[in-house]
Amino acid sequence: MSGSPQEKGHHTRFYIVMATLIVGAIVFLLYFNDAKEFNLTSAIVGVAGNVTEKVVPNDKLNDLNDGKTLQEVFSESVQKNPREVDVALSFDQVPKIKKQARIKDIELKFDDLTTKINVNNDKLELNNLQEVTLSIKSFSGDISLDSKGFSLDGTARIIRANDIALSSAGQIKIRFSDLKYKAVTFDEIELEQLDLPPGDGSLTVGEKFNYALNQDGLKIYLFNGKFVVDRDAEVLLNLEGVAKGITVSGGLLDLNLQ
Repeated sequence: MSGSPQEKGHHTRFYIVMATLIVGAIVFLLYFNDAKEFNLTSAIVGVAGNVTEKVVPNDKLNDLNDGKTLQEVFSESVQKNPREVDVALSFDQVPKIKKQARIKDIELKFDDLTTKINVNNDKLELNNLQEVTLSIKSFSGDISLDSKGFSLDGTARIIRANDIALSSAGQIKIRFSDLKYKAVTFDEIELEQLDLPPGDGSLTVGEKFNYALNQDGLKIYLFNGKFVVDRDAEVLLNLEGVAKGITVSGGLLDLNLQ
């Protein structure tokens, strides 16, 4: 027996709705993959961890089958990506950084006068000062930063302490460890990978993607730009520059942008 006209109409509407949803999903993915600002090469749509559907380029599926994780595949793809995308981040957490670096400008504000600062093997005297602004131009060497302190060991072209310049015939050596800072600014710093612990804030990528971060962790690959930590500001961390890849991971959504 054939169904009633009402049942046939119900089935027809169901198929129309399903077809519309499928077409909409395909258009959504194509739109992001063709966007000039970035490609959504991997979207892990995981609402409360219940769904783990991974969208990856076809030429990368073999890597997954060979045992590589999606994150490893994405990281390798970023290294080969010639394009960069504008990135702006406001965040309430400070990453841990430990690396050799070349930085155009460092500005450090602190009132910790107990930490020894060596300049050309002599102690920098900061007597009778309540707060110091230390400017370091054209730095090259080792840096270490976390939420508690800042260390560096390297050379610079110019060093200023509260607008008093320290001069030398050649490069100036500077070194200090675990300085308790109030604010630090890196201008034109290059970071191969920046790992941020879960926190709250906002992320803007290009002109098309804005995301409110809610206890989300981030990885930013091949970042170049400005990096500011200010303990007295409304927002603890601000980044602005370019990157070649970003991973956002949280309880409700995981995604990779390239």
